[in-house]
Amino acid sequence: MATRVTRKELRQPDWFQVNSDKVIDFIQIHMVQAISAAAVALLVLAGVWSWGGYKENQNIAAGQEFTKAVESFQAAKYTEALSGFDKVQGYRWSRYAGLAHLYQAHIYLAMSNLDKALDAAQRAVSATAPNSLYRQLALVALGSAEERKNQCKNAMDHFIEAQQIAGPLQNDATLGKARCAEQLGDRPMVIAAYKEFLKDNPGSSIALKLAELEAANVATPKTK
Repeated sequence: MATRVTRKELRQPDWFQVNSDKVIDFIQIHMVQAISAAAVALLVLAGVWSWGGYKENQNIAAGQEFTKAVESFQAAKYTEALSGFDKVQGYRWSRYAGLAHLYQAHIYLAMSNLDKALDAAQRAVSATAPNSLYRQLALVALGSAEERKNQCKNAMDHFIEAQQIAGPLQNDATLGKARCAEQLGDRPMVIAAYKEFLKDNPGSSIALKLAELEAANVATPKTK
């Protein structure tokens, strides 16, 4: 027998209509969220691209100033070179800023301005990555400035750190360590450093100095 539908029931929305409305509402809500998320992602990407472009422009401008400053440095025009490296440091996000500190440290060492050499070398160390070639260069410059200021304990620490980095200045760092050990009166450290140096440089005149130190070490009676 057919079921009688009342007028009230006819006026009520059916199941399909109700659930269709729910689906449409869900899509509209989540579409807004999806569009918002996409907009945020686009803004983030735009920011990354803008930052990358800004850094690249910094590198280009800094590179031009850096080239001119290095040319002045090589020509021993130190005042002009210092000014040029100051300009390079103005591009603080460029890859050349840390190198500018390193060059300034060497200039100040050449000019015997040890306080400024020390400051520039410390900045150079801070700007370099651990165990990198640039870190080794900066550490040797810093150790040299400290050695000349008779701060040999600090200098030795920096020479030892530089010596542990694979690079062209390992021998320089070893000799720096030996000199500082000698100033500090640590003869066994001096002998050990010279032996390390001679492993890579067997024909060096350091061998004569080592022989003298070892002879003196044998001749000196050990204190009890």
